[in-house]
Amino acid sequence: MDPMDVDAREKREEGAGGGGEEETGDVVVVEDEGEENKRKEETALGLEEMELVKKVGFARLKGVEGSDIDYLLKKYEIFIGRKSKSTPVDVVLGNSMSISRKHAKISYNFDTRNWELTILGKNGVSVGKILYAPSSPPVVLHSQDLLQFGDKLEPVSLYFLLPLKERA
Repeated sequence: MDPMDVDAREKREEGAGGGGEEETGDVVVVEDEGEENKRKEETALGLEEMELVKKVGFARLKGVEGSDIDYLLKKYEIFIGRKSKSTPVDVVLGNSMSISRKHAKISYNFDTRNWELTILGKNGVSVGKILYAPSSPPVVLHSQDLLQFGDKLEPVSLYFLLPLKERA
């Protein structure tokens, strides 16, 4: 017998007990947050693409020449900022005080199916040649967008890169 059938039968039997509840034969399935996120991932990408993501990631942040930053995004939300013992981040941009401890967040928006950059640091982030402030709405990111953090004279520059889609 399938374990799901046993769980469903047990839930119906529990509902049929006391407490003035009527047995309707309906089964209430309760999903935890992790299962819901997994279901959203599978819906957005498909199972074959999910296997590929596990191998190569969703996207990449690659530093420009002279930078050793090369971060593969394998989760739906990452934080970017300066090095700090008290506030860990996924991508460390150095020690410059012009970069906040949590300067920005990159996350995937399942509703719009886009990667978005949310500005958290007071000095903002340039995407392309446009400077976005913390009061700006999330910025939709496109492959090969140049993100610049910190000092205007010597910014930390990263490219946001998406994988190439296989052509049929």
